[in-house]
Amino acid sequence: MDVPVKLCTRCHKPVTKHYDDYELFEGMHWLCFHLEFEHNADPDEKCSDPGCPWWHIEVYRKRLRELHEDPEKVLEEAIAKLASE
Repeated sequence: MDVPVKLCTRCHKPVTKHYDDYELFEGMHWLCFHLEFEHNADPDEKCSDPGCPWWHIEVYRKRLRELHEDPEKVLEEAIAKLASE
């Protein structure tokens, strides 16, 4: 049996990752919901919500620097690995 396609009411793309939470997120992707209702900053900047993906990225970057790793180099290596797979 085919699962019906649920489109995000914000970006109009299919919701797949949090499909079961479609109604909870008011018919949106989790990220679209976060940006629409919870994000209290510029959409390209982290907000104070610990669930914000931009906030997570900042935490990871800070920790990598504390471990004497260059976050940009880590990303470059991951991109190269992905391209070779």
